[in-house]
Amino acid sequence: MQTELLAVDDADLQDFLYDGGWTDGLPVVAPTEEAVAAMLAGAGIDSADGGQPIGSIPSHQATLDAEHAAVAAVMAGCLPEYFPVVLAALAAALDPAFNLQVACTSTGGAAICVVVSGPLAAQIGMNAGHNALASGNRANATIGRAVRLAAVNLLRTQLDGTEGTSLGHPGKYSFCFAERADDGWGSLHAGLGYHDDVTTVTVAPTSGPIQVANHLNADPDGVAASLAAAMRMPSSFSAGKGAAQFVIALGPEHEVALREGGWTRADLRRELTVRSRIRAQDLLDAGVLLEQGSHHDMVPDADGFLGTVSDPDDIVVVTTGGAGGGWSAVIPSWAPKKHAQVVSRRVRLPGEKLPDCGPDGCAIDWDAIEGRL
Repeated sequence: MQTELLAVDDADLQDFLYDGGWTDGLPVVAPTEEAVAAMLAGAGIDSADGGQPIGSIPSHQATLDAEHAAVAAVMAGCLPEYFPVVLAALAAALDPAFNLQVACTSTGGAAICVVVSGPLAAQIGMNAGHNALASGNRANATIGRAVRLAAVNLLRTQLDGTEGTSLGHPGKYSFCFAERADDGWGSLHAGLGYHDDVTTVTVAPTSGPIQVANHLNADPDGVAASLAAAMRMPSSFSAGKGAAQFVIALGPEHEVALREGGWTRADLRRELTVRSRIRAQDLLDAGVLLEQGSHHDMVPDADGFLGTVSDPDDIVVVTTGGAGGGWSAVIPSWAPKKHAQVVSRRVRLPGEKLPDCGPDGCAIDWDAIEGRL
């Protein structure tokens, strides 16, 4: 991508950017040269180094650099202190495993769900309490929006371009939230192998969240049963296909019930893997035909059941939201992980150099450089 400076009257700016296909339909902040430089500085990047690649999609001959990420962050309304999180989320979304070009163009309409875990989330004012998955917090709203704008403009997936979503959902505007501070159950970033003072960003290509209500049952088995029921919903595209991924946004009451019942995150992931299996007959009764010999080989096990998740590690469990009776959310992957996968990255502190992306892409050995324990 090349940067071009244009002179546009303030009164014409919104129409100019909208007509050019560079917005999400909502008004944006003017990406002036000064504002973009300030955004880059929020991550310790000098304007002269704005061409530093963040990631690329070689098949599309598309490379996203720091300056274009900063333009998206300015347009979305980010503050400069949010920019390191935006960069980490975009680096994750541009990992080949995430398969951004497919997630952004499929008929399924995936959002780029951004989950932030670690101390930086609170430092920049992210919301992990009431209404965490929705509106009202500038950091949550604009970080998620910046990631989406950067991805759409990189791939030109506008309505008159390669946008193929049949329906979509509001998370395609912005879908970003933070993990609640660890209260003894362990954090998401610690479970990924990072030090306590590290902040991570996990991105997932997801459908919209399914709210799970269980207000009366404080037994861990009951909480797990409710979550699993939402995971194996027959109308979900991934149900019974054996290799789905999920983000489980666990409300505080449900987290307390599990923790005080002696369960760990690993226990919950194992139970959900088993309990999310679905009877082939339940799919058929819901009008869903079993795919065989195609992208998804849905051959039932000997007991007549089909798996929805193949590996407990494919279930991301994060505590978020405010108290209020017993709400959680199951956030399904848009499609089985053969199509797109959850990816995590460490947030690099201002001034810390980004990895060398190289001229041909960004298939980086992240484990070797991510500072894991």
